[in-house]
Amino acid sequence: MAKHAFLVIAHKNDKTFKTLIEMLDYKDNDIFVHMDAKLKNYSPAATEKLAKKSRVFHTERTSVTWGGYSQINSELVLLKKATETGKYEYYHLLSGEDLPLMKPDEMHAFFAENKGKEFLEFFKNNTDCVERVRYWYPFQEILGKRIPHFTKLFALIQKPFCRRNKDVSFYRGTNWFSITDSFARYAVSKEEWIKRTFRKTWCCDEVFLHTLLKNSDFSKNIYCDKRSKNSWKNSCCMRYIDWERGAPYTFRLEDYDELINSGMAFARKFDAKVDAAIIDKLKNGII
Repeated sequence: MAKHAFLVIAHKNDKTFKTLIEMLDYKDNDIFVHMDAKLKNYSPAATEKLAKKSRVFHTERTSVTWGGYSQINSELVLLKKATETGKYEYYHLLSGEDLPLMKPDEMHAFFAENKGKEFLEFFKNNTDCVERVRYWYPFQEILGKRIPHFTKLFALIQKPFCRRNKDVSFYRGTNWFSITDSFARYAVSKEEWIKRTFRKTWCCDEVFLHTLLKNSDFSKNIYCDKRSKNSWKNSCCMRYIDWERGAPYTFRLEDYDELINSGMAFARKFDAKVDAAIIDKLKNGII
């Protein structure tokens, strides 16, 4: 069976993260971890011991700020490490707050059935892409989530004279993905263009890969499931994420049947401080 690479961006060494590693542990899975450099006293060796069947690799640790280029960079760090390590059928980007909803053999079977498809979610409304990429946000890495209060001001000041990135059609969607080896290597080969285009932008971890995909020959391979009219229940990236009850919603034990019956490969997010029981039940039901 073809091997899969699971790319995990994490900033907490908590129950959810550890459970995720344990649930991904499978003979045909390799796990790549980018742990935020801001987390002190983290032991890569302890994480690697959680997996008995999978190989676990750690990338260089960088500091990641919400909405900054550092988020894009962390994804590229993971993609480079994985493509240098092997050739995988699929590369799945996950956060440390995600959990799988399929057993490993079921997940491999699903992606084998849809071999060659690129799993990214595209939002219908791309209007805010202009503000995200046309203007400069020099303080994004410092301000993080506080910057939305300043984005309109930055845009207003720069609007009369800024001509940045006007020759590219930009697209946006959920940043979590499952992509083929060919597209993963294509994305890595475009690193210099990505840096030049997206440095000092705002929240473009939701834009850079979608823009690459839609403006390439790989666009004909985009997967999209049509089972539900609710986008978060019908994720083209096979993630079950509920934006109606939260930003996003943190799943609880009472959501178990909803999660298991969703048909999705992964869900986010989970937090043991909110509800540890759902994490344990998913683990016991899937491993």
